[in-house]
Amino acid sequence: MSEPKQSPRVPRPLASPAGEVSASGVGPVAHHLDASGAASSPPSSVQQTILGLDPVATRSLAEGEPRPSASASAPPRVDPYVGKTIDGRYRVESLLGEGGMGVVYLARHKVIGKRVAVKVLRSDFAQDGEITERFLQEARAASSIGNAHIVDISDFGDLPDGSTYFVMEWLDGAPLSQVLRDDSPLPVARLARLALQIADGLAAAHRAGIVHRDLKPDNVFVVQRDDEDFVKILDFGIAKVGTASIKLTRAGSVFGTPHYMSPEQAAGAPVDARTDVYALGVILYEMASGSVPFDADNFMGVLTQHVYKAPLPFRALEPPPAVPPELEAIVLKALAKLPDERYASMEALGEDLQALLDGGLPVAAAERLARSDAFQAPAQFFPEHVRGAQVAAAPALPGARRPTALVAGLA
Repeated sequence: MSEPKQSPRVPRPLASPAGEVSASGVGPVAHHLDASGAASSPPSSVQQTILGLDPVATRSLAEGEPRPSASASAPPRVDPYVGKTIDGRYRVESLLGEGGMGVVYLARHKVIGKRVAVKVLRSDFAQDGEITERFLQEARAASSIGNAHIVDISDFGDLPDGSTYFVMEWLDGAPLSQVLRDDSPLPVARLARLALQIADGLAAAHRAGIVHRDLKPDNVFVVQRDDEDFVKILDFGIAKVGTASIKLTRAGSVFGTPHYMSPEQAAGAPVDARTDVYALGVILYEMASGSVPFDADNFMGVLTQHVYKAPLPFRALEPPPAVPPELEAIVLKALAKLPDERYASMEALGEDLQALLDGGLPVAAAERLARSDAFQAPAQFFPEHVRGAQVAAAPALPGARRPTALVAGLA
């Protein structure tokens, strides 16, 4: 008899110290931290808008005002673009989604008939230079990477009402967040293939000097190609671009989605490519177990856990997922608190994921075998054909004893 399927445990919506409401999977959050790491004043309306938060709704919630009722007798809003042609080329068919900064439409090229997604900067923000530059940065960043796993941006322009738009490939699939709601925890082979593609796309971004900074399941889209999962990474709206001429991130601000932030990102410190490695570690943990490693009822509670708390080993979850020690070693290395203890690059993480798929011994597992301070696990936990590789892959450190077999989180 097969075991009952584990219900996915998704991050809880967060209430920030200032009263704003956010949720991982809805949009990134910005907060200011003082020198002690405590939250200070809430983000300005401009920052909230950049990050997908609605300033009016945020203010109302903070002041305790009720949300307008959905059944209020207000006249239906007429969308200004549906049924119209943008720039004489793109016939807008329907609304796909709406956020604080932009609106995404399904459109079709009038001449060649190709379906595309068109993201339009909201006209009420078009005169704000910082917001417009953030919008432009998203288009520039994604289009400059040139990798099959990064969403393709093919066109850009301005509209008569002052709005700006860019054209993306239309993706027929589902965000990884939906895949996890439907199917988590994922089988090891499937999650490794998905993560390997994410690592490949972000490695290309890092080589181009771009750090995503808001990697999360909502920003990973899964489509089918030749009956197999194919990943597309979206939303470079808060990416750190090494060659940017305008500094868009204010000092002391925390940008990102709380459940997927690295410790240094949570503290408002400078970040590099290893902050994306950490975020992918969180996603790996979630794909393997059905839950994020750190969760709390409020924004600061999640950030504090990222900085100070070790993730629960998979065996401590209820019910415990079937996670091989090689995968756990990869996840824990990606989730290291100190950037220097994580994978140095997405390429290195990808190599370990490939070793896992090939049935070999990942470097992270070999490192665990060489550490005398890790939890011990019986050697039979590892496949027989890789046990002989442990000694060669993990030479004993000077003065350190050699354990039988070591994998963090297993006993």
